[in-house]
Amino acid sequence: MEFRRLRSNLISIRLEHLFLGLLLALFMLMTPTLQAAQYVDQGKYRIHYTTFSSMLIPSDVAALHEITRAENRIVLNVSARDKEEAVPIRIEGYVTNLLNQRFDLNFEEVNESDAIYYLAHHLSLEQDILRFNITVTAGDEPDVSIRILRRYD
Repeated sequence: MEFRRLRSNLISIRLEHLFLGLLLALFMLMTPTLQAAQYVDQGKYRIHYTTFSSMLIPSDVAALHEITRAENRIVLNVSARDKEEAVPIRIEGYVTNLLNQRFDLNFEEVNESDAIYYLAHHLSLEQDILRFNITVTAGDEPDVSIRILRRYD
C-alpha cells in the first residue's frame, strides 16, 4: 500500500515537472529572442538602435562627448548605414515613462572617422519602464517609426 502511494506521488511530481517544463518552453517560444544588434531595414539603409546605461561609457569618452555618467542615466544610440558606409540621418523622438510623462529627446550627432551616430539621454527612475518613440529619416526614404520598450532596475 505504501509503495503504491509513493509511486503515485512520484508520478504526480513528474507530471508537474513536465507541465512546468512545457509551460516554460511555450513562454520561451512566445518571447522575442534577445539580439545584440537591433535594427530596421528601410530601403537601402539599415538603421541600428540600442539603449544602455551611461555607466557603460568610459569616463574619458563620456567627458569628450559631454555625457553625464550616472546610474540612472539611459543613453539611446541610433545610426544608419548604406551597405558599409555610415550615413547622416534626421531623427526626432520622445520617451514616455511608467507615469505616462513624456520627455522630448535631444539628439547629438557624433562624427568619427568611419561612423556617424546620434545620442540622446534620459534620466530613469528606479525600476522604470521607458517607451522610446523615435522617427528616423535616412536619405530620400520614407520616415521610419521605431518603438523601444525598456525596463531599468
